[in-house]
Amino acid sequence: MVKKKYIAPNLITAGNMFLGYLSITESIKGRYDMAIWFIILAMICDGLDGKTARKLDAFSEFGKEFDSFCDAISFGLAPSMLVYSILSSSVPTGVFTLPVSFIYALCGVMRLVKFNIINVASSEKGDFSGMPIPNAAAMVISYYMICTAIQKNFDLNLFDINIFIGITVISATLMVSTIPFKTPDKTFSFVPKKLAPILIVVIIATLKYSIFIVSFTYVILNLISYFNSRFFPESSSDKPEVEEFIEVIEED
Repeated sequence: MVKKKYIAPNLITAGNMFLGYLSITESIKGRYDMAIWFIILAMICDGLDGKTARKLDAFSEFGKEFDSFCDAISFGLAPSMLVYSILSSSVPTGVFTLPVSFIYALCGVMRLVKFNIINVASSEKGDFSGMPIPNAAAMVISYYMICTAIQKNFDLNLFDINIFIGITVISATLMVSTIPFKTPDKTFSFVPKKLAPILIVVIIATLKYSIFIVSFTYVILNLISYFNSRFFPESSSDKPEVEEFIEVIEED
């Protein structure tokens, strides 16, 4: 008998998968805008199922595996099909259409497998090895989304198929890399908590533009942190000492 506390988070996870499935069907029909919005809604479900599980203390190995399988569809296959459809319509005879779209899906699945191997079902949210797959999906869909919005509102065509391919390949590569990525709350910890609600409202209100800015900023900040710790380890090791010194001053 399944305990009631597990039902709600797993239903939300199933909703994530359903939205990913709908996105795939929209990509096949050539309705790219709808396909993108279904992926965005799937991201909301992906965030809600974790919060619900933490609130109900409903963590399980089944839930972890179920979440990863659903993520593979919503943030792996769905963006992959979107990429395939866009490339097929833009460059009908392009030789990169199938390889680029498949590589993204493959790297997404590999990233989720790696995540499940090195993590256990827990309420603790640790840092990631490689870029989380929802942000990879956000990078891919946001470029097309912002270019479409700019063309509609300002009559400027900024969409470039080569840039689109490049973003897809880079996001796929970052997913299977060993570069550490902090959780979003740690990455954007410099944002004052008092301003967070206002910032969230602004992001939602300007989602067609903000999702591009937020997803790429997340990557850039984590890459800067990684290369800084790799090539300037002494500056990274000095940070705790500096923080301790500041705390001592404040206490005095």
